[in-house]
Amino acid sequence: MTTPTGHVLLLAPLPVEAITSQVPDVEVVAATTREQALAGAPGAAVCVTSWDGSGLVLDAELAALLAPTCRLVQAPSAGLDGMDVEAVEATGIPVASAAGLNAVAVAEWTVWAIVDALRGLSDAHTALLDGEWLMFGRMRRELRGRRVGVVGMGDVARALLPRLSGFEVELAYWSRSRHEDVEAQGVEHRELDELIATSEVLVLAIALSDQTRGLLSAARLASMPQHAVVVNVARGEVWDESAVAEAVRDGRLLGAATDVFTAEPATPDNPLVGTPGVVTTPHIAGPTAEVVGAIFGRVLRNVAAVYAGEPVEGLRA
Repeated sequence: MTTPTGHVLLLAPLPVEAITSQVPDVEVVAATTREQALAGAPGAAVCVTSWDGSGLVLDAELAALLAPTCRLVQAPSAGLDGMDVEAVEATGIPVASAAGLNAVAVAEWTVWAIVDALRGLSDAHTALLDGEWLMFGRMRRELRGRRVGVVGMGDVARALLPRLSGFEVELAYWSRSRHEDVEAQGVEHRELDELIATSEVLVLAIALSDQTRGLLSAARLASMPQHAVVVNVARGEVWDESAVAEAVRDGRLLGAATDVFTAEPATPDNPLVGTPGVVTTPHIAGPTAEVVGAIFGRVLRNVAAVYAGEPVEGLRA
């Protein structure tokens, strides 16, 4: 296969110099408006998308313009929120992402979020700033000995399991397929409804799809043990935000934590934001300095690899 000669279409707000430092003889077209993206798509050999749906989205129209010459669509993120995946894959253009590079960072956030939700640490901190001394008045539970259920068994879940095992918890999981290597480590597989109904701590770490949208419904929440906690590091659409907030307010759940929302940036009218007992962070579980460096490194290596005719990393299967 001959090496491409087309330009790089940059839909993400990344410095052009970062790419030209790796491929100095290649033109980079940075688009900040849809009109610029449409004009820059024809003839592009590589397209670097935005990392989420709040920027320029690579949709079907753009994908069709890219198709004749584009050798790679690169997402500078673990997820593919910056593109219409089906539309891009229908053109046959290979898609690469940074999936897996943030797994440890998100797993570390998840451990913190579980402990915070069990003990109400963030609420106590906020109260202290307001002059309240909340030493008592709320049940605070240890993680040790809890039954922890993990929904999903991707990179984040796999990074989470060893970090939880040191807390002497009882681990179980459900995913859309069985994982013998995980079960060989003593992690029990349970059917989804059983897992939810028996988990004192439930972690949602599964990719969003038509099958997982609304997975943790109000009915499933109601089946959980009294004073359980739920942590979401998947996507906001995987659970019923209003039902989670209501369950915490009613005391059926001891607490909840999330780094993701159905609409981002989340606004104060989101039912989870500001609800006592619900820990919320603005999608910051993944982008540590280490992760950002690793992601940009992969993006730059992959762009250079395309023009050198070499294999790229992180191709979507």
